[in-house]
Amino acid sequence: MMIRTAAAGAVAVAVLVVADVGWAVRHGGPISTPAAIAAFALGWFLLVPAAAVACGLAGAVPFALARALSRLRRPSEQFWGGLAGAIVGSAFVALAFREREIDWHTIDPRLALFLCAAACGAVLGSRLPRFWAWATPVAVSATGVCAWLATAPEHATAVDVITAGTRVVAPVVVRLATFADGDRDGAPRWLCGDGCDCDDDDGARHPFADERADDGVDQDCDGEDLDGAAEREIMDMFAMPPVGPAPGRHRRPDILLITIDTLRADHLGMYGYARDTSPRLDAWAKTAVVFEQARATGPSTRFSIPAMMTGKYITEVMRSAGEWPVIFESELLFGERLAALGYATAAFHSVRYFRPYFNLDQGFEHWSCDCLDVRGPPLFMSCSDFLTDEALAWLDGPAATDPRPLLMWTYYGDPHSRYVEHRGIPSFGPEYKDIYDNEIRFVDEHVGRLLDGIAARRPDRELIIVLHSDHGEGLDHDEDHGQLYHSNNLHDELIRVPLVVSGPDIEPRRVTEVVSLIDFVPTMLDLLGEPSDPTLRGTSLTPWMLGTPGRRHPPVMFEKHRAADDAQHGMVLWPFKVIRTPATGDIDIYDLSVDPGERVDISAQLDRGQRRRLVGGLVHWHRHVRVPFEDQRRH
Repeated sequence: MMIRTAAAGAVAVAVLVVADVGWAVRHGGPISTPAAIAAFALGWFLLVPAAAVACGLAGAVPFALARALSRLRRPSEQFWGGLAGAIVGSAFVALAFREREIDWHTIDPRLALFLCAAACGAVLGSRLPRFWAWATPVAVSATGVCAWLATAPEHATAVDVITAGTRVVAPVVVRLATFADGDRDGAPRWLCGDGCDCDDDDGARHPFADERADDGVDQDCDGEDLDGAAEREIMDMFAMPPVGPAPGRHRRPDILLITIDTLRADHLGMYGYARDTSPRLDAWAKTAVVFEQARATGPSTRFSIPAMMTGKYITEVMRSAGEWPVIFESELLFGERLAALGYATAAFHSVRYFRPYFNLDQGFEHWSCDCLDVRGPPLFMSCSDFLTDEALAWLDGPAATDPRPLLMWTYYGDPHSRYVEHRGIPSFGPEYKDIYDNEIRFVDEHVGRLLDGIAARRPDRELIIVLHSDHGEGLDHDEDHGQLYHSNNLHDELIRVPLVVSGPDIEPRRVTEVVSLIDFVPTMLDLLGEPSDPTLRGTSLTPWMLGTPGRRHPPVMFEKHRAADDAQHGMVLWPFKVIRTPATGDIDIYDLSVDPGERVDISAQLDRGQRRRLVGGLVHWHRHVRVPFEDQRRH
């Protein structure tokens, strides 16, 4: 029994590797035949022997259970108890899935295909004759080892194919690699040669080490020592002169902050989208400053909104552990800053991360998440109409007689998955992307009502309006780097967001400079005539809004810090975008001026000095500019 289960497990995993790596090779761009063989071989010799041993040992359990059941002549109390337990367990799992708000459209269909292939392999392996039952795992493992040794020059490419394109093999390979990392620096040279680590006996030398200038040692394995002039150039990238308040600004206008969750910039008319998804917003944008190249600080609400409200990156914010971090009360949030300046503060939310438990309500006198309770469960409902009605009712009530300036934050969550097609709203079709666009049109209508309502109710008040999103969304497997939903990468379909600002003395214009949501708090303080705060990471955008920049925005940074996968750091220094995965040493560089879809990694084609400047800048920010709270806290 143990031999047959070992054979079943080995064949199942071998088939699984072929399916997973085969998909990655087929859809990952041009790759040489030796590199493809190396990728298959790596999966085989790492996974097949382990699967055979694990399944062989586990085979004793079902065998013993089968023997016990064979003695039963009729269903016993144990049978009915087990059946009842299975039913209760299945119900619990179903409820858990509903609570987790899973959108089945976002589940990668490859996983189901791979599991079916593995199941077929398991059936095949279990029916092998006795000799082949033990010979097959040995033969497949030996083939994998020999093929891997024979393709040594292609190891780095093979590892890149696996880590970038596979869904099952990649996590296993990355974790197994750490066991054979000679100097425990996180770069296992045995796996892909010098591409991973140029010295596996020295933990201070690896491709993502901190390069020290003019010491005669190549710490980052790029083939040369960093000279002092290049280091100073990298440091100068992040040096920004202090900027005083905008001249003549010591007023207290009303401020309306409109957040539309999961809204891609390239799905709005003001950003060139062909579909009529945003007529009300487009009309308002003609009176505002439109930032054409704004980036969020991360690909998920938890990486973006706390950073925007505190003016610090999420890894710098004092916060709890857990997938959705609680922000510590010691952090100073935007609402608290404006409350201290005499503002009346009110917020209306429709996403559950804004329950008061998470402490993002600091500084707000009125904080409502009522739509979650009235129309829940979260993400299974529509709230844009509710939110606008609620905000306008508050303006007619408590705010109507309050002489203080107003900060109102309305957070529209409807473009977030799961998507709902709204009747009475123009339909763009039945597909996933079409329904997403219908959701945007629904939100656009009700944001338009809010703009009309606040203008009618407070006609004599100056008003600053800021519209933005927290992140984008993957909508198409082929167009969006193989992913639906968000959170899982740093590509522009998730990072590039709308950012539009209107207000007194702000003339309509379009700004092509790359900016960040981390600039929000410095910009608002500047517009109010308040002194800059040196603890804030961003820079005021008022020079670009007023048409007098006279300088270049520093590199725009963003990060993904999930517990579910490897952390990533990214940077845009126009026209280049760099994405770095420290755990694997992978570095991707794109030229956004000619490749806005980030299809072609040009890191190997760049001039050595240019590549060092870009990668060095990203590493310098991560290690010497960013001040992490507790880097081990992943979310």
